[in-house]
Amino acid sequence: MDVLSRPAPPADRRIHYGRGSQQFGDLWLPPQAGKAPLVVFFHGGWWRSEYDLGYAGHLCADLKRQGIAVWSVEYRRVGSTGGGWPATFQDAAAGFDYAATLAESYSLDLSRVVTMGHSAGGHLAFWIAGRHHIDPHSEIFEPRPQVPLRAAIALAGAVDLRLTIDLSGYFTFAHDKREVYALMGGPPAGVPDRYKAGNPGDLLPIHIPQALIQGTDDGQIPPELPSRWAELARRNGDTASVTIIPGADHFDVVDPESPAWGRIREIIRKALA
Repeated sequence: MDVLSRPAPPADRRIHYGRGSQQFGDLWLPPQAGKAPLVVFFHGGWWRSEYDLGYAGHLCADLKRQGIAVWSVEYRRVGSTGGGWPATFQDAAAGFDYAATLAESYSLDLSRVVTMGHSAGGHLAFWIAGRHHIDPHSEIFEPRPQVPLRAAIALAGAVDLRLTIDLSGYFTFAHDKREVYALMGGPPAGVPDRYKAGNPGDLLPIHIPQALIQGTDDGQIPPELPSRWAELARRNGDTASVTIIPGADHFDVVDPESPAWGRIREIIRKALA
């Protein structure tokens, strides 16, 4: 049974960071004494409302067992939940920033925080890392202080919207640039200011290490995307590493029962060290 089919263990807390029905997150707290490092996680599903954070519970529970707290953020998505531009971005920012409020009530070490996302959630995780570069006139600019980040991690992540569009059609059965257009309200030529504010590649350098992890058997994210991001990041003075895991597919990288997970767990632990 794969990670999408297995019932996920429950979180320790479900907490709303806003008033909307989709503005909540699941908090996973390790039982250890002392403050725990924190992963702020964004689930995938091509930003579409039919996919939610449920499947991420397996990953969150495993990290909890490793002594790592996880704040898994839900957000408005394209479709019935009313997401897309600008709501999806506003929710991702508000959900991430809420970590500071959580630390007032729970034992979280805000000096050891990474942002991490799977698939389309990789885009949101990397966008969070770079949003301090957004023009103040943008709809998604947020002046509130941010929790400092140690690193950004993408698990089979669509980390860059322009690269996702450029590589669209690599897999004839996969999602493509239409999903990006639905999120942004059009192509880059039609809404250029939105891409300048909402595309992580336009926000480089983000000044923290970036790790991109992908399997050789991923049928949704083109194999060129991680390396092209790494090249773009390095040209802008950032540090980016790419880990390709033989035999892993799109969901193995978020499945603690997969052979790939042990290696991924160590990358996360190293980023938080």
